[in-house]
Amino acid sequence: MGTVLVIQCQNCNGAMYADQKTASYLCPFCGSSVPWTEENFYRESPITFRHQPVERIEGLLKLGHVEVMSAMDPHDERVLSQTYRLHSVAEKLALWDPTTTKALAGVMEILFDCPICGGEVAGESTQNLFVCDHCGNKYGAEEVLQPGAYRKQFVMGVGAENVPGKAIPFVLTKEQAQNAARAIVHQFPQEFANQDMERRIRDDMTAVYIPFSLADLRVKLSVASNLGSFQAYEEILNWACPDTTLYDIHLLDRLDPWDFGAVVPFDPAFAEGVFRLAAAANNASRSDVIDNLLAERLPADLKASFGLKEASVTLWGRDFRKHQSAYFLLPVYYLDRRPEDGEKSRQVRIAVNGQTGKAAALFYQYEKEERYETLTPSHPKAMSKEHTVRTPPVPVKYVKSPFLHHVVPLDDAVEKKGLRNLFAKFGF
Repeated sequence: MGTVLVIQCQNCNGAMYADQKTASYLCPFCGSSVPWTEENFYRESPITFRHQPVERIEGLLKLGHVEVMSAMDPHDERVLSQTYRLHSVAEKLALWDPTTTKALAGVMEILFDCPICGGEVAGESTQNLFVCDHCGNKYGAEEVLQPGAYRKQFVMGVGAENVPGKAIPFVLTKEQAQNAARAIVHQFPQEFANQDMERRIRDDMTAVYIPFSLADLRVKLSVASNLGSFQAYEEILNWACPDTTLYDIHLLDRLDPWDFGAVVPFDPAFAEGVFRLAAAANNASRSDVIDNLLAERLPADLKASFGLKEASVTLWGRDFRKHQSAYFLLPVYYLDRRPEDGEKSRQVRIAVNGQTGKAAALFYQYEKEERYETLTPSHPKAMSKEHTVRTPPVPVKYVKSPFLHHVVPLDDAVEKKGLRNLFAKFGF
């Protein structure tokens, strides 16, 4: 692999590690710090959170920002269609990015002896940084271990230059993520029948940095349900929207909450371990991706919150408030569908939040089934004040101008089917 650079503290000879936040190598033993460059090349502007609370007047919600409503359009064509979702990540990549497909096909295992302790160091040719499991020292290929030197041929997706300069680093190890995937399999064993999940989790789970954008979402809904029609209001603060279609965006949307207090400047040249890196896609507009996600997620929220058997959105009014410099990579462990599963097969995918350990599974069969199960960590860690918050939908009724609404019980919000039919019968 060429010349190997030993990342070792010059003061105490301890193993140093690459710290993305300070753009430097740090020694945990004596506290020494050595910058990657004197200019701290890869530092980017921090996120500016632009929250705007909903105005309350006399205890009523002022919903003028979502009052203009239109029919829901899921934009479910091309790369957002159900047919496209049937493809594996490798198949999608081959459709849009033959360069990276060829590069990843040529990835090789790398083995070398640790210059410090003589133990074997293992990795693959996509890596810049290697760690000796025996003594903890870190090594890098000298010719590529420099800011901006991650090899573009390994960046997956159209537009390899579209890689954010910020990220939430992986907190979970691969073994911990595999255990999270096993936990969701054990929780719902009947859903994974005939899948050989232990082998798949052990051999096929991949760490990937996936680009997301961050915004606050507020939406008002006109709902048709098995109980009748009503209006509802819902908010998602710090909602992370996937910016690639290589990975199933609906499954990724189930991995929240994320803690954005942990976002740091990021250069993949200094990232440790075996991982894949996805670029932001330019084959689907962000607004279409958002509509496609919400067209599936919002009816699911309504059913779960109100115990409805049927729920559909007839009209919606949306307000997005995008945060500034809020474009970054999130850490995900991903288990794709089996290669042999075709269009008529029941496909199973699993994703694990690489920061928190939350696991989500997708059970999918074209035009027959689309269901999700999630499993939160048994011991969730405290988050900073800037994390994802999903406010469950609440029934609302218009009270008076200007756009003032009152939150009411569902029974008071529903326009009863029986009454509606009775009024129609007598001409009211």
